[in-house]
Amino acid sequence: MFIRDIRQIRALFQSLPGTFIGVGMTAFSRILPAFFLNFYRIVALHRTEDLSLLRQKADIFCLEEETENGAPIPLENSESLLLHPQTGCFLDGIPGTKYFLLYQDYPGLRSAAQANGWHLLANSPQLRQSVATRKFFKKMVVDLNLPQAPGDIYPIETLHLKGYGAWCNFLGSSFVVQLPEIERGGGRGTFFVHSKGDYQQLQDRLAENRWRNTKLESISVHKFLEGIPSSVVVCVTRHGTLVSSLQRQLIDLPYCEDFAENGVFCGHAWGVSAGSEASREFVFKQACRIGDYLGALGYRGVLGIDFIVHEKVEKVYPIEINPRLTGALPMLSLLHLQAGVIPLEAFHMLEFLDIPYRIDRNALNKRYAETVKGSHLLLFRPPASKTRGVIVRPGLYEYGPSKEGFHFLKEALAYQDIGKENQFILIDGPMYKKAGEVIRQDSLDRLCRLLFSYPVVDHNGMLSPQALLAANWVREETAKGGNA
Repeated sequence: MFIRDIRQIRALFQSLPGTFIGVGMTAFSRILPAFFLNFYRIVALHRTEDLSLLRQKADIFCLEEETENGAPIPLENSESLLLHPQTGCFLDGIPGTKYFLLYQDYPGLRSAAQANGWHLLANSPQLRQSVATRKFFKKMVVDLNLPQAPGDIYPIETLHLKGYGAWCNFLGSSFVVQLPEIERGGGRGTFFVHSKGDYQQLQDRLAENRWRNTKLESISVHKFLEGIPSSVVVCVTRHGTLVSSLQRQLIDLPYCEDFAENGVFCGHAWGVSAGSEASREFVFKQACRIGDYLGALGYRGVLGIDFIVHEKVEKVYPIEINPRLTGALPMLSLLHLQAGVIPLEAFHMLEFLDIPYRIDRNALNKRYAETVKGSHLLLFRPPASKTRGVIVRPGLYEYGPSKEGFHFLKEALAYQDIGKENQFILIDGPMYKKAGEVIRQDSLDRLCRLLFSYPVVDHNGMLSPQALLAANWVREETAKGGNA
């Protein structure tokens, strides 16, 4: 079948017997296929307040609902979730072939899939782990002759033996230190060093060669690049690489004050310039080369590529790849659906299915290059020890010039439900908590997500006062256990 639009996607998936199941820590993170699949299921770990709303689109099994009085889940990943006995009971009740859309695959899950006849729509853990390393990235950049930031990976002992001035001699006065052993992203294990004081503070924090309960063996130290943090979503297909438009990453927003780490990922903005036309063309060409490079190694489907775009000199630096479903999804795909564009998750899924299809890659990439408009903000759990279990209701909100003007309008989960710039959707949370329950204290624990119909930052990266007001209101209401 030749695929031109979402209608062919629906028909193609309907021709395949079996059940598609999205697997995620939250249900919203896997909601997108419900917009083009019939009888779609989701297996989620966390009990979030938006489940009743999301269940209008898909059948959702939530492990925290089923184990409310049971033993805690040992690890927050797809392997622990799918291999839990109560999840197994749910899956046993679904007849026929099962296809799982995953954030990423794990070795133990691959074994379980073979035993149960599951089809995992994800790259093998061995391939994912090999291409996710900074060592692989550095080699790939050299092989493809792409621009690269000066720096390298060093033993952790180098941090304690080398002074700030020694790094400055070849990296300049500002550089970035990252901890390769910290596998979870979002800013975890990333530190910006702009002064001798910053460096001494980092040495003190890592004095025992541990961070986030992880033993450290190495550090990645690179020059701090001035420019716009940006990214693209790429899908490696049998017909070539598909590339989204360049999206602006929202990093270290004002409500992230006093965090231990830097480079905290807070969301994306679409529709605000992330570089000149020439820079965007450089990004597209680099993304295609990276996608084709990974495809030659057997990689299929979605990955994210992070860039720093230097507008003045029109230079683009690739800084990282994320070989998995990315933090731009499903928001980018909801905007694509609204614009009549096939979401990249659909092609990701097709790449792991034995279904022939054809596309016009160039025509699709032209559509993906068209700028969509919108934003999403990640909010993090405000510091508190307990909650009364009463929190802000998910859905569409409208607000005026003061905090007292916030009011709930209706249940909603898609961008087209937002009618004005003084409206936003609260979704992907908040986490359900029983009265008096002690909450976790990781500063990067996510509270919920806010969707806006416009780019919430200007060309200088400044967050709009309206968006900041909305973010602070939601965090404050949650912290005091308020009820909107």
